[in-house]
Amino acid sequence: MTKTTDPALLFDHNRFAELLNALLDLLDDKAPENEIDAQLQRLQQHLQQQFAAEEEAMQAADFPAAAAHKKHHDHALDKLAQRIAQWQQGHDRKVLQDYLENELAEWFVSHVNVRDFVTAKHLSLPRQDADQS
Repeated sequence: MTKTTDPALLFDHNRFAELLNALLDLLDDKAPENEIDAQLQRLQQHLQQQFAAEEEAMQAADFPAAAAHKKHHDHALDKLAQRIAQWQQGHDRKVLQDYLENELAEWFVSHVNVRDFVTAKHLSLPRQDADQS
């Protein structure tokens, strides 16, 4: 019996883009800090859930580069947590916006185009179940 994972569903990053754009709109509109805080939390929670789903699929498929891919996720989550803490300390909109528009956006594009692309190709391949002889 073969099993495939639908990478189109697993690696659908439209929600990330929606959340990020909504956050940038809040910053552009000079929204109250509590609204920005809530949107940052939504973005962080989404990434945690998205990455966990990807990592579960990689583990289930015995993806050889799963550990490296997870490390890339962990680094991004750590950096986001640091930036959220920095935002909560000083509420510097410019610093937060620069991070979101540049560092996070660039990381995301690179991650999707390299790591997720390779992973999706691997996960889309049919594989034999371990119990088949």
